Amino acid sequence: MSHPNPTHHNTPPASQAGADPHWVVHMNHVNRSWSWAVLGLLVGVHLWPASPPGRVWLALALQFLLYPQLLYWRARRAPQPFRAEMHNMLFDAGVLGAWSAALGFPLWIAFLFGIGPCINLVAFQGARGVFSALAAHSLGAVVLGLLVGWHWAPDTRLPVALLAIAALSGYLVMYGLGANARTLKLHQVREQLRRNEQALQVQLDEIQLLQTQLKAQVDRDHLTGLYNRRHLAATIDRELARCARDDAPISAMMVDIDHFKRINDTHGHPVGDEVLKAVAGVLTQALRAGDIACRYGGEEFLLLLPGMPLAAAKARAQDICHQVAALRLSAEGVALQVCVSVGVAEAPQNATDAASLIRQADAALYRAKEMGRNRVETSS
Repeated sequence: MSHPNPTHHNTPPASQAGADPHWVVHMNHVNRSWSWAVLGLLVGVHLWPASPPGRVWLALALQFLLYPQLLYWRARRAPQPFRAEMHNMLFDAGVLGAWSAALGFPLWIAFLFGIGPCINLVAFQGARGVFSALAAHSLGAVVLGLLVGWHWAPDTRLPVALLAIAALSGYLVMYGLGANARTLKLHQVREQLRRNEQALQVQLDEIQLLQTQLKAQVDRDHLTGLYNRRHLAATIDRELARCARDDAPISAMMVDIDHFKRINDTHGHPVGDEVLKAVAGVLTQALRAGDIACRYGGEEFLLLLPGMPLAAAKARAQDICHQVAALRLSAEGVALQVCVSVGVAEAPQNATDAASLIRQADAALYRAKEMGRNRVETSS
C-alpha cells in the first residue's frame, strides 16, 4: 500500500529521465517501501507455522522488498511519471490479488490486500478508482488461480489478525495525519491567496484612483480647476446632439477678464493667477448640474449651458458680471477692481454646430468689449 494525496490529479507534463522525480512518484515510493515491508512481515507471520520452503521466502522477499524499488525505477524513467505511477498502483492491486489467491484468501490478509489499493486509487481517481482497484485485484487473483489452482483457507490465526488490524490502523492513522497536514497547508495557501487578493484589490483601487486623478489632470486646468479645451472638444458635440434630440436649447457663454494684461504687467503674474482663480470660483458657483465650465484661453472662459435659452443665459451672465465686480481682491495692499465682459449665443437659434456656436459667442464678447466692457452682449 502507498499513502496517497487525497486529491484528484490530472496527468502532468512528461519529465526527463534523471531529473528530480515527480512528487507523487517520490511520495508513493517512500510509502510503498515501508507499507509493503509491513505486508511482507504479515504474510511471513501467516506462513511461518507451515514452514514453507526457501523459494517461498525468496519470493516473499523479492515481492515485498525489491518490488517497490522496481516500480520506483520504472516510474522515474517513464516519459509521463504520473501516469506510470497510476499504472503502478493498478499493478499493486493485481499483485496483491494474486497473493490473496495464493494464500487461500485468509480473511484479514485478503481484506487488507483488497482495501489498500482501493483507498489509494480512490484518492487519485475518485469513485472510478474503486472499480479499477477491484478489477485489477480480481484479475490478479483469477490469473494466479488459473496458473496454480484454487484453494480456500479463510481462517486467520489471532497473531495474524492482530497484526493485520495494527497495520490497517497504522495506515489509516498515517493517512489521516497526511490529510490533516495537507488540509492545514491548503488552509494556509487559501489564507495567503485571500491576503494576496485583498492586496491586489487595494492596488487595483489605487490604480483606479490614480487613473481618475490622471484623467482629471488631463481634462482640467491645473490653475483654476475648471475643465480645459480638450474636455470641451470631447463633450460639446455630444451635448449639442443631446439637446437637439430633446428639442431643447443650449447656450454658450464666453467670459473674458477685462484689462487682464494690465493686471499682469502692473502687479505680476502671481496676482494675475489669483484673479483667474477668483473669477473661476464665481463661475463654478454659477453652474447648475450638467453645466460645463472651461478655461478656454489665457483669461477667457467658456460656459456650456444645456437646456438654457438665450434670455436665461443672458440673465445668468449679468449675475456673473455683478458677482465678479463685487470681488474684494488686493495686491500689496492696493485694492483691485476686476470686471468681465460676456458674450452669449444659443443653439439652434444662433448656430447649429459647435464651431459656429463658439464663434457666435466670441463675436458677442467682442461687441461687449467694443461697447465699454463689464457688460453682456448676445448674438444677433
